[in-house]
Amino acid sequence: MSTAWGVAQEALIDAARLQRLLARLQARARFSGDAQLITLRMSGAGIGYVRPDVADLLARDCAGFSRSDDTLLAEAGSTIEERSELLARAATLLRDRGVLRGWRNEELAVRAGAGPEFIAVIERAACRPLGITTAAVHLNAWADDSSMVVARRSAHKTIDPGMWDNLVGGMVPAGETVLDALTREALEEAGLDLATVSLQPGHKLHMRRTVPEGFQSEVIYVFDATLPQDLALQNRDGEVTVIERRAVDDVVAAIERDEFTLESALVALDSLLRHTGVAAPGDLFEEQS
Repeated sequence: MSTAWGVAQEALIDAARLQRLLARLQARARFSGDAQLITLRMSGAGIGYVRPDVADLLARDCAGFSRSDDTLLAEAGSTIEERSELLARAATLLRDRGVLRGWRNEELAVRAGAGPEFIAVIERAACRPLGITTAAVHLNAWADDSSMVVARRSAHKTIDPGMWDNLVGGMVPAGETVLDALTREALEEAGLDLATVSLQPGHKLHMRRTVPEGFQSEVIYVFDATLPQDLALQNRDGEVTVIERRAVDDVVAAIERDEFTLESALVALDSLLRHTGVAAPGDLFEEQS
């Protein structure tokens, strides 16, 4: 999109309205310290946060875990395979005891810090019960200067069924780069070949909040693209029921009514605020590295 686009959009997007909405949503995406959480440690590093009842369950019934007042220690071997095997046993126990749901048979990376190296892999469904940080990609799809293309989540989704979403959104599995994941998700969710669009990176968003499943710590890489006018989109993986073009004001109004997932709402606001040319996004955002 051109620089002039943001100027032209001022009549369509009220920047002050977007800033107020962003502030409200960021409060929901930021951990307030209202829940007692136990730090999960492995290989000398904190890798997650768990509820006390989950910590007690693992310390009691899963060999390799022990608990002190404020720490749940996962003691495994020195290899990725050994650490992953311990986390797999923990995930299986949590599934069998009804703590987690929606088993995906998809492995995500477990990192001890912000770098690219990971120390283990774990079943995706276990990340929130164990508070393990995940990486995700989202794509804001623009149809033209005044409308976006959005998608409605299937009613059978484990999390946020039936809510509205960005056109593309999904996790970055272990072994994939951010762009690999975005390319795959675009094909699966919308039949979109990213080679046909010009991709612009947005910000990186880090959400940290308590959720019914446990604790969500998720780093989201935001991208924008303007779609060709004659492009036909179609979901291929069964996780989307509707793909729809909507006017920008309709999207903002739907976000205000909480019809979008919190993640996709923040991702859309990042794009909208960047393109007003008026305001920087809030404190949960940073530049992509």
